[in-house]
Amino acid sequence: MAFNSTSMQSTYDFASMSALKKGSTGSAAERAQAGEKVAAEFEAEFLRLVTSSMQKASEPFKSDLFSSNSSDFYQDMFYSELGHFLAQKKSIGVADFVVNSLTAQSQIGSNEA
Repeated sequence: MAFNSTSMQSTYDFASMSALKKGSTGSAAERAQAGEKVAAEFEAEFLRLVTSSMQKASEPFKSDLFSSNSSDFYQDMFYSELGHFLAQKKSIGVADFVVNSLTAQSQIGSNEA
């Protein structure tokens, strides 16, 4: 599965989200491409949750000297963008697994119909 550079580059990219929604109602090829993008977004969100959990696990070791609400906010943004970056590099393969599962499921559904 080739990664398309037109997929969402950031969590805050609402224009790409709108284009993705539009593509999900198109032809079979457009739906397949939209499925790949959604799978990549799922992997990014999964990685964000993993890094967020790692951050929360290390909170007891955090110093009060350097902590503030604004640093926590920016750290959350950093982990969100890190999740997108790692998903674009296909570092763990969750998106590939989701796409393969959806493809297999759609083939089974079309064979039964």
